[in-house]
Amino acid sequence: TAAATLDAYWADGQMEKQTLARGEQVEQTLLAIGEEHPEAGPQIRGRGLVWGMKFADPARATTVCKRAFELGLLVETSGPESEVVKVLPPLTVSSAELDEGLQVLAKAVRDTA
Repeated sequence: TAAATLDAYWADGQMEKQTLARGEQVEQTLLAIGEEHPEAGPQIRGRGLVWGMKFADPARATTVCKRAFELGLLVETSGPESEVVKVLPPLTVSSAELDEGLQVLAKAVRDTA
C-alpha cells in the first residue's frame, strides 16, 4: 500500500513541484522575519520543507517555540544548544495552511522580542 501511494504522489512530478514551491514560501517568510528582527541575529537555513532559524541566544529559540505553541503552532528547537527553531511542515501542507503557520511563527518571534 505504501509503495502504491508513493508511486501515485510522485508519478507526475506535481509533488516535487509543490514541495519546491512551499519551500520557497518558507524561505521567503523566514528571511522576512529575520530582516524584521536583526537584533536577534537569526540565521536562516534549509532546503525543501526542512528549515531552521538559528538564534544567537539559544534561550530565544526556546521562548519562540513556547510562544508559538501558545498560539497553536507546534515547532521545536534543535541544534547542540537548542538554538534553532525548526520548521518541518508535512509535504501535503497547502499554501494557505503553510502561510497561516508561518504568520503564527512570525507573531511568536515578534512577541518574544
